[in-house]
Amino acid sequence: MFNIKNTREINHFTGIRRGFLGVIVAAFIFNMFFAGFLNITSQVKEFKNKNFIMAELQSRLSQAEKEELEEKFLNLKEVQKITYVDSYTSFQDLQKNLGIVIPRGENPLPDTFRIYFKNAKDVEKLQAVLEETQEIKEFFIDGIYISEINSRVRILNLFGLIFMCGMVCSLFMINSIFMFQIENDYLLNYIGDSTNSRNRLKAKNVNLLPFTVAVSLGLFLFFNFYVTVRKALIQGAVFTDVLSLMQIFYIQTGAALLIILLAWFMPVNKKTGERK
Repeated sequence: MFNIKNTREINHFTGIRRGFLGVIVAAFIFNMFFAGFLNITSQVKEFKNKNFIMAELQSRLSQAEKEELEEKFLNLKEVQKITYVDSYTSFQDLQKNLGIVIPRGENPLPDTFRIYFKNAKDVEKLQAVLEETQEIKEFFIDGIYISEINSRVRILNLFGLIFMCGMVCSLFMINSIFMFQIENDYLLNYIGDSTNSRNRLKAKNVNLLPFTVAVSLGLFLFFNFYVTVRKALIQGAVFTDVLSLMQIFYIQTGAALLIILLAWFMPVNKKTGERK
């Protein structure tokens, strides 16, 4: 009898240890996929901000007319944003790029709008609007550049979907391990006292603290891993646009807290010992 009880306690401790380590690993994997998803999202946003049409304005336009024209384009659903570049700023950039000094009176450059659009399919409609706008002298579209940018966006969106699937799978792993630990402890409680209707609630409560520590530890280990990998990628010039730790810290910490809170407030029927 003693040997059976002793063996049961050893197996129970081994199960708790495995469950604890399992949650740490699953939490680490979740944060890895989550960080990848955040970096992909950031890159997609960055690429979309590079899709623009350069439109030269007529020289006779007043400041009020320029503002009115800008408002007109901003009201188009295809337009993401507009950047106004005056002729003097363009002239300075030209001199800087050429490495020469040109008298200001010889500035041939007009004021321009950089019209950033949301999708490549919007180009034709915007082109039609620009052609009908008398305040626009001429405009330039780099079709090859836009096509290349949108190809990269499609590839990044595919990777984003993969990372999202990884997040869902790792969340399923975390939940499965937690539920398995509860069921395991519930069975042990039931064997010890089958008349206690609070066996499942007791099983849940005894696993909450280890679960909280495991999720937090998985997040902490991942942050250390992320800093090391990010430094290596940047130093090796493999990928220089990786988000910093502070850029992902709050959102990933918030996600970990949400996982912990969901576990703590998961409803369990006290009377029957079954989940609602």
